[in-house]
Amino acid sequence: MASKDKTSAEPDAVERIARALPPWLSAVDAVNEAIAREAGIGPSDLACLHEVIVDGPLPAGELARRLRLTTGAITHMIDRLTEARLVQRVRDGADRRRVLIEAVPAVREQMLDRYGRLDAQTRATLAGFTAPEQEVIARFIEISLHNTRGLLDESP
Repeated sequence: MASKDKTSAEPDAVERIARALPPWLSAVDAVNEAIAREAGIGPSDLACLHEVIVDGPLPAGELARRLRLTTGAITHMIDRLTEARLVQRVRDGADRRRVLIEAVPAVREQMLDRYGRLDAQTRATLAGFTAPEQEVIARFIEISLHNTRGLLDESP
C-alpha cells in the first residue's frame, strides 16, 4: 500500500486548524467572561487573578509585565482586587522588603471550582488522543504561545 503524500494532506489539516482556532479561542474567552461575571469582576481583573492563582504569589512588577500594564495600572488593579477581598499583599519570606500578591485561599478554591468543567472537558478531550498525539498538541500550543507573545513584543 502506497503511503499518503504528506504535502497533499497537510494543507487540509492546516486549513482546518487555522479555521478552528479563532472560534475555539472565542469560546474560551466567553467562558472566561462568564466566570468573571460570576465573580463580580471584569476580564482584566480575572486575568490578574488567574496569574496569581496559577503562578503566585507574584510581585506587582511581574504581574504588570505579564499583563502588559504600567506600574500605575497594576497598582490600581491590585488595589481593586484587594478591596474586593480576592487577593492580598503578603511579605516575601525570603526578602521582607518585598511584597507579593497572592489569591485569598478561599477565592483560589472558588475560582478553581468555576474552571472545573472546562478543565475536565479539556482533559477528557485530550484523553481521546494517543500519548504521541498529545505530545504534538502540547508542542503546537507551546510554540504557538511563544510565537504569539513574540508578536506582542514586536508591537509599537
